[in-house]
Amino acid sequence: MTNKTLTYLIFLLIIFKITAIYYTNFGLYGDEAQYWLWSQALDFGYYSKPPLLAWFLNGYTGVFGSSFISLKIFPALVYLFISYAIYVLCISLSLDKKSAWLCALSFLIIPAASLSSFLISTDLLLLLFWTISMVLLLKTINDNSTFGFLLLGLFLGLAFLAKYAAVYFLLSLFLLLIIDKKTLIAFKNSPVGVLVFLLSFLLVLAPNVWWNFNNGWVTLSHTSDNANLQNLNFNLYEPLKFIGAQIIMVGPFLFFSFVFFLKYFRLDFENKFLLAFSLPVLLIVLVESFLVRANANWAAPALISVFVMLFRLVDNKKTHLIKINFVLNYFIATCLFASVLISLDNKVFDRIKGIDEFADEINGIINNKDLVISDRIVFSNISYEIRNKQNRVFMPYKNNAPMTNHFQMSSPLKSDRKDSFFLIGSLSDVSYLSKKHRGELIKEFGVSFSSDPLRLYEVSFK
Repeated sequence: MTNKTLTYLIFLLIIFKITAIYYTNFGLYGDEAQYWLWSQALDFGYYSKPPLLAWFLNGYTGVFGSSFISLKIFPALVYLFISYAIYVLCISLSLDKKSAWLCALSFLIIPAASLSSFLISTDLLLLLFWTISMVLLLKTINDNSTFGFLLLGLFLGLAFLAKYAAVYFLLSLFLLLIIDKKTLIAFKNSPVGVLVFLLSFLLVLAPNVWWNFNNGWVTLSHTSDNANLQNLNFNLYEPLKFIGAQIIMVGPFLFFSFVFFLKYFRLDFENKFLLAFSLPVLLIVLVESFLVRANANWAAPALISVFVMLFRLVDNKKTHLIKINFVLNYFIATCLFASVLISLDNKVFDRIKGIDEFADEINGIINNKDLVISDRIVFSNISYEIRNKQNRVFMPYKNNAPMTNHFQMSSPLKSDRKDSFFLIGSLSDVSYLSKKHRGELIKEFGVSFSSDPLRLYEVSFK
């Protein structure tokens, strides 16, 4: 198969994906709905994440609307840009154009990309600006221009505004300076460029730092809670699960082909560069998985370098193995989107099915009254589903209590509330209200997207 044929196959897969999105009965995942909500109220930061995804979504929905199909096309579009950035990265790493194009096409359908390109997440823009920053770093090492340092600082700043995991880039850069003389000389010989890099990076980051300063550094608090190192739970299962997930995400066939040809692996500049931008991330997350836990996507930026490194060696030895890998990954992607198309009744999809029906039933009961929702995910889902209704949605929050999500900041239910409302949650969630009130259970719902039954109460004031 030629690159032209593979490009046509990618185009057909994208058409199939859009068709699956159009006909599926699935809804948005809770975090996706949350990011959409954030995009409707632009700010320089949010409780758990920096603001770049919300900014991009705001511009995108302003042009293409907020329908389910429109929102689901957004990550697919971003992945096309990520793929092109990988093509440029491969060229910068001395691959010829034909191999670079094959690498970019192959990346588009690795299991990680097939899944991630169906979900709105902060990883999307992180991967895009991380890859662009890698390209700019290579260019800066080669030409040592002050303008290159400026661009590197600006785009790395955007990566940070996408997701704080971009801090790994600085760790990787530090490692590269240690292990590669060429990079060290480039930075040593350009003190003005390094200063420009740091200043431009901090300039992009400044609005989010200012927002955190004015909001009690809540994002740092959330990040430390995620690390959760106070609840150590030494185990070997989580690291093994993490390693297995990375192999699956990058493509098992490509990984084991690389292992087979490992004796031909050489530590040239290109491989040192790719190792520097993958090993620190993988090792840190692996250690965290041993100490507490780790989600597979926490090491997402490392997959860019890992994939290109695996591709370089295997493509150099046996190009036809790359194409076999393409066919296998294409089959996996097709099965995934076929499952979406038929709205497959499987536990894997529990979090994204039944949401619209639940929202319709709730809306039929509450009419135009305000709704208070205790759970962040349910809050996000319902707010999105009833976005064209007149209902206002609030989150229980007692003043000065520890915050656990952004909606306690942006849509708190005030303690002096005196107008009746409907509540999805527990009556104890609103016990802090100062006015005398009573709650009547209307209905209990057992829904697939919530692990616990959801109770709907009508709360009225005496």
